[in-house]
Amino acid sequence: MESLRMLRLAIDYVEDHLHEPMDIDGISRAALSSKYHFQRMFHAVTGFTISEYVRNRRLTLAAEELAGTDRKVVDIALGYGYESPEAFAKAFQRLHGVTPSAARHRNVKLKAYPRISFQIQIKGESEMNYRLAEDKAATVIGKEIVLSGDPFVDIPAFVETIWRDGTHDAINEAAGRPAGSLLNGYHFDFREDGSRRYLMGAEAPAGAAAPEGLAILPLPAQTYAVFESREPMEGEGEIGLEILNVWRRVYSEWFPSTQFEQVEGPCVEKYAWTDESRTESACEVWIPVRRRSGTCGV
Repeated sequence: MESLRMLRLAIDYVEDHLHEPMDIDGISRAALSSKYHFQRMFHAVTGFTISEYVRNRRLTLAAEELAGTDRKVVDIALGYGYESPEAFAKAFQRLHGVTPSAARHRNVKLKAYPRISFQIQIKGESEMNYRLAEDKAATVIGKEIVLSGDPFVDIPAFVETIWRDGTHDAINEAAGRPAGSLLNGYHFDFREDGSRRYLMGAEAPAGAAAPEGLAILPLPAQTYAVFESREPMEGEGEIGLEILNVWRRVYSEWFPSTQFEQVEGPCVEKYAWTDESRTESACEVWIPVRRRSGTCGV
């Protein structure tokens, strides 16, 4: 289970260096992984970024020292990588809700973030079907937003908005497609803070220009792992539990049990009508991947 080993190596490295300077490049190298795959994998499995984990662990241990020792606040701050007591106090209060000085008092509630451990849960209730697909370079035209909250709340609201205000039809027109054709969702520009950009759009003819208010997203030629959602959705913008389950299982089950890793590039949710009346749609999740170096051929 190469990906689980990767995550364990990363946590070992973090825990051994909580009192030293540390960056994501060094953590991903310790995990024997590319920075891009490591960040996506860690965030998807744990629900927070590696930077958040490092900060929470440092502030957890700092709180223990404040509550249980007589060390000066400034020494504790410097010991956990903060450049000044002021920066430390600001981060400490944001996490714990109290100042470092108040943490020394009895009956003050503090938060604890324990060391993460990873385990494989063998269920076996359902197989996970996938296929590998080669996709040529393309140009996508659409409307984009920045996702910094829960994507499964923000995306349906965004899709509903562009459907009602006519942007959906404008995208299809710009892409040379019939009105009412379903658009695809493109997740890209994944950032260290866990946010990303998201574009709802469709492939456009080469050389197409984006009308005012729309954006162009170039897609490279890429190898994708493709996962089907088996749950029909009632119209555009509906994200069913099966879609959520597909994303969860890709990172918690598929990547840890294969020799593939995610590479940089947009992840795509491809939607299609499943009936002539256009009342139900289905989705495929496309994730750009490569086989890890040093493994046997596909």
